[in-house]
Amino acid sequence: MDYISNNSIVKNRKRDSPVRKNNPKNRFLITFLLLLLGLVSKAQYGDFILSHHAPRHSEIDNINFHIESDKNGVICIANRLGVLKYDGLDWEYFPTNSSTISLSISENNTVYVGCIGEFGKLDFSDGKYGYIPLISSDTIVDHFLQTFILKDVVYFLSERNIYGYSEDRHEIAHLASGNHLNGYVYDGQLWVNTDDETLLTISGFEVNVTAPGSVEWGMISPSPSGENILGITLAGEIYSIENGEARPIPQNEKIQEAEVTLTDLGWVNDTLVAVATVESGVFFINTNDPTYFEVTDYHSGLPDNEIFDLFTDRDAGVWVAHEFGLTRISPLYPAHSYTNYPGLAGNLIEAQRLKGDVWVNTSLGVYYFSQDTSFQSKVYREKVVKKIPSKTTQKKTSSQTKKTTVQEADDDTNDKKNRGFLKGLLKKKARSESTEKPEEEKGFFKNLFSSKEESEKIEYVRRVEKIFTGISYQFHHVPGTDGKFKQLLNYNDIILATSHAGIFEITKNSAQLVINEPVRYAYPIQNEDKILVSTDQGYLKLYSNNNGIWSEQSREYFKDVILNVYKDKLGRIWLAGTSHIYRGSLSDEKFQILETYEINNRFYDELSIWERGDRLYFINTQGYYYFDDDSDRILRDSKLADEIGLPHHHIQNENSRVWLYNGKIWNLLLPDGSIERFDYLGVYPDLKYISYDPILNRYWLVTQDNQLLAYNSAEVPDIHLNNQLFVKRLRGRNGEIKIVDGLKLAHDQNYLSIELLKPDYLGLLNPEYQYRLDGLNSEWSNWTQANLIDYSYIPSGEYKLLVRVRDSFGQIEEAELLNFSIATPYWQQPWFYALQVFILTSIIVITSRLNEEKMSNRLLKHGLSILTLVAIIEFLQAILGAYFNMNSTPVLDFLVDVATAIMVFPLEWLLRKLMLEGGLNLLRSVKKNKDKEKALEEEPA
Repeated sequence: MDYISNNSIVKNRKRDSPVRKNNPKNRFLITFLLLLLGLVSKAQYGDFILSHHAPRHSEIDNINFHIESDKNGVICIANRLGVLKYDGLDWEYFPTNSSTISLSISENNTVYVGCIGEFGKLDFSDGKYGYIPLISSDTIVDHFLQTFILKDVVYFLSERNIYGYSEDRHEIAHLASGNHLNGYVYDGQLWVNTDDETLLTISGFEVNVTAPGSVEWGMISPSPSGENILGITLAGEIYSIENGEARPIPQNEKIQEAEVTLTDLGWVNDTLVAVATVESGVFFINTNDPTYFEVTDYHSGLPDNEIFDLFTDRDAGVWVAHEFGLTRISPLYPAHSYTNYPGLAGNLIEAQRLKGDVWVNTSLGVYYFSQDTSFQSKVYREKVVKKIPSKTTQKKTSSQTKKTTVQEADDDTNDKKNRGFLKGLLKKKARSESTEKPEEEKGFFKNLFSSKEESEKIEYVRRVEKIFTGISYQFHHVPGTDGKFKQLLNYNDIILATSHAGIFEITKNSAQLVINEPVRYAYPIQNEDKILVSTDQGYLKLYSNNNGIWSEQSREYFKDVILNVYKDKLGRIWLAGTSHIYRGSLSDEKFQILETYEINNRFYDELSIWERGDRLYFINTQGYYYFDDDSDRILRDSKLADEIGLPHHHIQNENSRVWLYNGKIWNLLLPDGSIERFDYLGVYPDLKYISYDPILNRYWLVTQDNQLLAYNSAEVPDIHLNNQLFVKRLRGRNGEIKIVDGLKLAHDQNYLSIELLKPDYLGLLNPEYQYRLDGLNSEWSNWTQANLIDYSYIPSGEYKLLVRVRDSFGQIEEAELLNFSIATPYWQQPWFYALQVFILTSIIVITSRLNEEKMSNRLLKHGLSILTLVAIIEFLQAILGAYFNMNSTPVLDFLVDVATAIMVFPLEWLLRKLMLEGGLNLLRSVKKNKDKEKALEEEPA
């Protein structure tokens, strides 16, 4: 019998085993007992956290073939229309000449891509990064489905040809031709399966032909440390390889039961493996735990079960490409999602464990979480052959049946071959062909009906079979809770729910109205059988419970709005309003207000109340305030603000636990006065509710985007420093500049715009940057969240850019990111100064020798003297300006020029004497007169 459904695995919310289609009735009891035992022994922990990404570009769609990561942690995607890059903030698009099907990244971060009909690389050319073809053909024939890099050789593999490209020598070689199925890397070599049952091994540009072994591999992948090695066969089975020996893993049975096609696998760490399928999402298996088998599919929040490609990044995230974009799965993140479980509706308000179960109140009612036994209706077709009395006809029918059986066997053989690892590669080629020739798809239905064989001898009868699939988890709506419920209260082992319609006593089967009063806020006074209620009409009422019947004891009209109520260790009851704090007490079955205190609450913030030692604190976004018994006043505590930071956001749940977000991390203020840090919760700065679950030892979170999560602080991994800080882009006056070590820039490239990046795909780090340009600045800049640095008019010299990045955990990383030099302009070179001195000296000599008896020489002499004096002053100013750089204004420049002219005035006077008042002859006459005077002095009297 053939099942109509292509996907026989049913998502039953974790720890469920896929169901084998063969003989389901015989396996019912065994499967049920195994599933029940596994589910009872291990609690339900929810789905992995997913984050969805898609490029916002009008020219780009979501047909992606391959995902890789460069050395900086930037995600690179082979897309139908080119190559995409995603760094957690921005998308970059690099168009190619045809569809990009595969890619691989070298050690120097060069992206090599295999396309339809050609292959090439992304590199810097003509002032920008872009696609550069290495080889191309006029006719689109080859589909380069796989690209590999081994040492310095890049291999481009198509179904017909294999090419090698040497990065060092920039040479391209055609290595092999034939019918190639797929390739994989193992033991430092490239292995290629062929259609003629031979195996190629390629090392460098050398190709050898060997006989295939006992197992035909689709891919072989070692763990990050190399301790474990897994391989997928062409038949679609996973084997563990140890000391050259291959053994099937225990999870193969579940994979075969699921009847899925495996296309890829990636190591999350040394034990956890993610496996991509064509029709059932992603499987997660653990090599050290044979019972571990998690499924992430459509029921877990994945947009589609058909996985195009899978990649694991260095932050333990699993990227999958599907028809609707990209999804990042976080299997090691310490939070799990319960949002995708069926039954839950409305905007979430609270989530907490009450009476052993998880209860959630929303804008549409109250829900509880439970497990149920689930069944699935399997639809299949059963072949029925009609009996014909005629012998001839019977013989013909028998022959035809035999022919059909042989044909079906051949089809099964081909289907078995295509259902393995190779099917994923064929689907990859099919998708690329559909992008190449979409008009051929129009004839699909025509070919389908024209090739259909009609027979009156064989009929197919539709059958339906109900089989057990496992234990399912879901939320159930409490009957009678239709509408918004603000609070869930645990009162003497009874669950009370408050709403605008009143207070209800809640069970799994019903909701009974016990107090018919529109409630704004309610506070049960434990051990007193009383509840304090703030109504929508502005009354503060006290109700008492007598044998299950609630009756009003007292009421008081209250102009203020009650935001919170708290009973301290001394039995005093405190009410937090919008502008005042009220202290009250219970006496004679009546509640009364004793004192009123003012508090700074200008934004009508919901005050949280925290008892720390002997002090009672009132917390709002303005700061921390405490009640001082000595002065009977409420005072501000600035020291506590310095200790844990200002409360940007705060939450108080029903168990008197106060959660506070200080702009970076969440802190839990416990009733005993201690403070506990929750660093990883910083990814959710706008949580609406947090409560502790003692059974699961987890915290229930309600996020601003209406997600219900379970967070385990004991499972926090160290994944926040794996992606390094780097320079993403460098721009100058004339455009983008290629980033190389020891970058040399011309003197007119003294303007730089530097973009920094530290990839963070969870949005957890919230990085801040600090930088210093060694050679220009001696002090570090202030911390800033801006990752763009601009430098203008950088003087000539050698420079090093030092950058620090500080994450939300307070950890600081420092790196030297850029090493560059600005060339000295020629007019500041020593040889140019020497040339100027030589020219000026020559002018002075020539001017001094001119005969002034001629009118023409006299005019020329005066003109040259003025020009020389101006040139000398400008020359001296240029020298001073080159060695004494300073930021100035035009007025300051003018004053500097005047000061320079005054300083060179004696030199100017000497030059004027030298050039205009006799020149060199004057100097000779002066010397001659001095010689005569000396001779006269030496003569005897």
